Amino acid sequence: MDAQTPQPPAEAVLIKEALRRARLSGREAARRAGKSETRWRQIVNGYQDVGGVRIPVVAPDETLVDMAQVVGVTSDQLRQAGRGTAADLLDELAATPTHASGSGDPASSPQVEAIAALLATLPPEAQDEVLRRVGLATPPPAQEEEAPTLRHRRAG
Repeated sequence: MDAQTPQPPAEAVLIKEALRRARLSGREAARRAGKSETRWRQIVNGYQDVGGVRIPVVAPDETLVDMAQVVGVTSDQLRQAGRGTAADLLDELAATPTHASGSGDPASSPQVEAIAALLATLPPEAQDEVLRRVGLATPPPAQEEEAPTLRHRRAG
């Protein structure tokens, strides 16, 4: 690097090394992080060109967390690089169950909660029908057996 090129910050070097270890291209890593390839490159290099002048770039904490998750950088590594706030955010995300990772308990899913709330607004007969249709409950046997018999008697 020449004297006019800013040195990348420690977290940028960390992300760049982790990217190499993860055997991902910058393009794929940027896609997974929801960032443009150009922005990913600016952050990893620690600068961006503006009118022929290289100005330093430091990733916002949220952006750094997105990047760290993609390449497997830990919160401890971010702290060692001097990015404590980003490390704390990464820890918070790791502690929050996501739909993809799940908490192991399907009943805690927001979708299940929404369906249960909607189901509770239905009359009991409708609730039973919904549960029967999804295979969680079966109607009383007498209901199914009586219906054809009644029809048969009325028809005859």
